[in-house]
Formats: sequence, C-alpha cells, structure tokens
Amino acid sequence: MKSLTYILAVIFTLNFAFAVDYSNNETLKRETTVVSHDVFFDTDVAEVSNEEFSKLVTFIKATETIDIERITIVGYCDDRGSTTYNKALSNKRAKTIRDIIANYRNGLDKPEVVTVNGKGEVALSTSESALFNELRSLNRRVTIIVAPKKFIAGSFYGEDLRKGDVINLKNLNFKKGLRYLTPESTESLKELADYLVRRTDIFFTINGHVCCTINGKDSRDRETGNVNLSVVRAKFVRDYLVKAGVDANRVKYQGLAGQYNLGEGDSKDRRVELEVRYISK
Repeated sequence: MKSLTYILAVIFTLNFAFAVDYSNNETLKRETTVVSHDVFFDTDVAEVSNEEFSKLVTFIKATETIDIERITIVGYCDDRGSTTYNKALSNKRAKTIRDIIANYRNGLDKPEVVTVNGKGEVALSTSESALFNELRSLNRRVTIIVAPKKFIAGSFYGEDLRKGDVINLKNLNFKKGLRYLTPESTESLKELADYLVRRTDIFFTINGHVCCTINGKDSRDRETGNVNLSVVRAKFVRDYLVKAGVDANRVKYQGLAGQYNLGEGDSKDRRVELEVRYISK
C-alpha cells in the first residue's frame, strides 16, 4: 500500500507539471527565462494527435515575441521495443515536432535547433497495470525547450557561460578622461549587479579599456592625473558590484590600457568587459 501511495503521488506530480495551459498565458510572451512544453504521443506512433497539435500550436504562438537563441527538441519512448527501434521512433517524434515548429516559425535556420534522440525509461515497477500504463504514457513524449537570448548591460550572453568567455558590456559608457560612468549607464550597471548577485557560481574579472593612446598605452585620469585610467575604470565597476552584494572573492579587475581597441570609434573603446575565469560546480 505504501508503494502504491508513492506511485500515485508521483503520477499526480507529473500530471500537474505537464498540465500547463498556455491559451491565456500572456506572461510567456515577456519571458526571459527558459520555457518548455511536452507533446505526448500514442503508443508506437510518431504522428501528433489533434489535441496535442492544438496545444503545441498555442505554445509556439506564445513564444513568437521571445528573442530565441536556441530551441532544443528531445524525443522519448516508453520501455517497450528494442533499443534500436526506440531510438528510431524517438527520432521520428522529435523530427515531427521540429517540422511543425518550422512551419509556424517560418523556418529554423535561426535560431539553431538541436534535435536529441532519446529513450524514456519507466523508473518504477508495479503490478498495477493501470498505473504502469500511466507511467508509460508519460514517457511517450517530445520535450521542447526554448532558450531566449540574454543580455547583460546591452550585450548578448549565452545561457551556458563558460570559462574564457568575454562579454563586452556595451551599455556601460564612461565619461571622457574619467573613471565615472555616464548617467544613462546607471540602470545597466544595476542590471549587471543583480545578475551577478544571483549567479554565485561565476568567478570573473572586470577588464578596463581606454581609447586614443599611442602604442596601446594607458590614459591619464583627469581627476587624479595618474596614467591608470583603464585600471580605475575596472575598479569603479568592481567596487560597485561588491557594494551591491557580489562576493569580493569572485571579482578581480585589471586595466588593459589601449591594447585592444575595437576599431568602432573612440566611445566604443572607453569600455569594460566581463571575462569569466571559471564556473564553480
């Protein structure tokens, strides 16, 4: 009885998780986090039922205003059939969903779509055939994961930041000859701080840059007279982040002077970048 109660609880939880109605979900259109949807299939088929098709189209339309970076489509099967057969069937299911999405999103060259073959396994064993069949039905599905583009201070970054990634913080603009940001950069700096306070796994360096110097040298700070403008610009941003709640042990800073100009004009070179040193586990 105990195991039966546990299984019923699992089924209830799974059904609740999958019973998302997108028909009136206006917030999804403004979503900035990863969203997903499951399409369920009948036994041994790769065609979508009318009911599941309608739910899928509603989901696709709800994502129309999301600036998508990537769509991942993963196909699953239940435990019946050989491994080879189930791999082929799960792939057919995933391709079916890909074709439907492509039709409603006018092609999928952009964003990149990753189709992953998979085989769903029923994790629980029970003599109750009705419950067992219910668990199997939950594994006959394709999961669609939509990852939107993300921006930090005006610059795109991937959902999965990695060691060595460098993000040019385009909306952090400095006053000429000074370490201070322009007033319009305030909101972007706060956005950056909020993100880094949440992402406690990112250890990073703030790189400072300057424009308009000969042989890549540093510029003079008009306020102090010291020739270390790229350094104090990086430190200014670092100090703000720490004050906002980012652990100081995660943040380093350095000045790279005028060694790495972008060739896009002086104002573009008065910048800082976020360089990922590593991501903690």
